[in-house]
Amino acid sequence: MTAQKIKLLVVDDNDFVRDLISFTFAEDPRFDIQEATTGQEGWQYFQASRPHVVLSDVMMPGEIDGLSLCQQIKHSTHPCPVILMSAKGQPSDIARGMQAGADSYQVKPISPLDLLALVKSFCA
Repeated sequence: MTAQKIKLLVVDDNDFVRDLISFTFAEDPRFDIQEATTGQEGWQYFQASRPHVVLSDVMMPGEIDGLSLCQQIKHSTHPCPVILMSAKGQPSDIARGMQAGADSYQVKPISPLDLLALVKSFCA
């Protein structure tokens, strides 16, 4: 992945969170960032662009929340690492995220620099 850009898909219905994450990753020229505001839109982008890593909020409006999106990605023909993010950080919430197939479950608020380091660890 080092010779080509790392395709990162950010899925979050919160404009501020999405913009903050995208801004953080845009500082690194190795990343190609796509954004989606719903799970449905995220799934469409995933199928079309085959990102290397997906960052997704857990709680989103619509038929596909972050847990469902994670499951769909992990059962697809080209799964990739999925990092789930949520304001809910109870052990049962984290367990549901990991059972959905998440490679990491991060409780908001998350330091953008910590998130950058985490994503890079999946791309090494």
